[in-house]
Amino acid sequence: MKNNKSLELLTDLKSQIENLPHRDSGKLDGLKQRTHMLTDKIFGIDSNYHSTLKLISFSPRFVMGGTGSGPYDNAWKRGVQSFLNLVNTMIEDISISSEMTGIDTVKTESKGNISPENIFLVHGHNEEMKQSVARTIEKLNLKPIILHERPNKGRTIIQKFIDHSNVGFAIVLMSGDDYGFTKTDNSSNAKLRARQNVILELGFFLGRLGIEKVVALFEQIENFEIPSDYDGVIFIPYDPDGRWKFDLIKELKASDYNVDANLII
Repeated sequence: MKNNKSLELLTDLKSQIENLPHRDSGKLDGLKQRTHMLTDKIFGIDSNYHSTLKLISFSPRFVMGGTGSGPYDNAWKRGVQSFLNLVNTMIEDISISSEMTGIDTVKTESKGNISPENIFLVHGHNEEMKQSVARTIEKLNLKPIILHERPNKGRTIIQKFIDHSNVGFAIVLMSGDDYGFTKTDNSSNAKLRARQNVILELGFFLGRLGIEKVVALFEQIENFEIPSDYDGVIFIPYDPDGRWKFDLIKELKASDYNVDANLII
């Protein structure tokens, strides 16, 4: 399919998603079917965009009592935003392909397309924490993506990061690597916090994958500061007893990953 026509169709699809009536499951199903059809025609039947779309959830993971519609409304809004993020990525994929190759055919497998089975691992300086989470991911038959273990190939850090960021799920490890306090305060009130690059990458994946596909593990130590501006993010304490592993598995299952807790026992 010609790139100009592909952009036109995907832009129209984006507009329909933006104007999707709230919690209209019938129209949502129609838009999902159209997205699958366009993905087949533009990127091929083996495109990872298919599996990414399948992972998007429009329903709450669980509802703690009550009969209000709040959890359902919030889950719907997050799902629609993730749907828009996916279509925006598809549009960007075509635009970049046109600029870099000057051809009208979009390749099925682009350099940045990574299987949803790949889990991006954002980390700080806590090596034990990084290795423990990475090995747990491997035991669940998933593949941890750790940036510094990937070849540079002449790329800048940000280029390398973006090339490996098209994944189905991200785990952000927040360890107490830095101290911080406001300029109106003093050092005696400093709190341990994650490094700035970890917070930056947390925000990046929230925008790219959606809030339901990002989990943050924070080091369970005294005086550790959890960012206050990420409402709705799942923060799991990285405890010495290993309960975090089962909490992580619960979140992966909620995102439609077929993982077995018996593999880590």
